Amino acid sequence: MNIQKQDEIRQRLRAIGDAFSSLDFDAWLSHFCVPRMVISKGAVFSSSSYDDTRSMMMPVFDSLRKRGFSRTRLDTCRIKLLSDTTAMASTVWTRLDDSGNMLETLGATYTLVSGGGTWKVAVVMSHSAEAVAIEGTDE
Repeated sequence: MNIQKQDEIRQRLRAIGDAFSSLDFDAWLSHFCVPRMVISKGAVFSSSSYDDTRSMMMPVFDSLRKRGFSRTRLDTCRIKLLSDTTAMASTVWTRLDDSGNMLETLGATYTLVSGGGTWKVAVVMSHSAEAVAIEGTDE
């Protein structure tokens, strides 16, 4: 297992969480490849277009703003390196409101690729927090 690559991926996921916590679409999208794919609630969205991705994601960001969303916390992060340039990460995130109360907990599994020394997300799939896709313990 390459600990350095896993650490790089963990840092990328934390940066995604920070960007999402600020509900900064541009910062969040900067962590994704072009094209990118989002799978959520049985729907598949794939796009190379900034505007199409923004149109698809802004209702999610707007809904969280209305619910008093303040930040997201990475609770579980399990990484499996598939090669030197591909990996999967299965995560559980908790979304919190301004008072620190839990709004929801959800799972997300990411397919990441490394190009030019930078890991980016090619595919993200949201799912139940109970369905962690990679067995094992968090590191």
